[in-house]
Amino acid sequence: MTTETSEITTRDVLQQINRRLELVESDVRAVSEKQDASVQTLHYKNAASVQTLREENTVSHRSLHEKIDTSFQILREERAASYRSLYEKIDAVERNMLNKYDATMRDLHDKLDTYFRWTIGIVLASWLSTMGAILFKGFL
Repeated sequence: MTTETSEITTRDVLQQINRRLELVESDVRAVSEKQDASVQTLHYKNAASVQTLREENTVSHRSLHEKIDTSFQILREERAASYRSLYEKIDAVERNMLNKYDATMRDLHDKLDTYFRWTIGIVLASWLSTMGAILFKGFL
């Protein structure tokens, strides 16, 4: 009987290890390629999301600026209307005060004019009566 003994040589063991290492290397390469593809996909998705956010931010930023500009314009118009109203009120009060001042000054002027005329009239009457008395005493 012949027994066949199969001896595994060092060479056979190394070849088997080499084959298994090749399989592991190919598996690692496949996983690395899948990982690279996944990372690349995530990168593109992230870039697209960032771009979308930038565009939305730009649109939002423009909208906000337009709202602020509109608000400022409304405030400017309201302020201008308030100023106009205030100036009109001040002008009305000033005109009213000037009219009252003019009326008061006219009344005062009229009173002074009347008093002045009375005073002049009394002074002239007194002067005439004094002159008349002096003249009549001289003739008598």
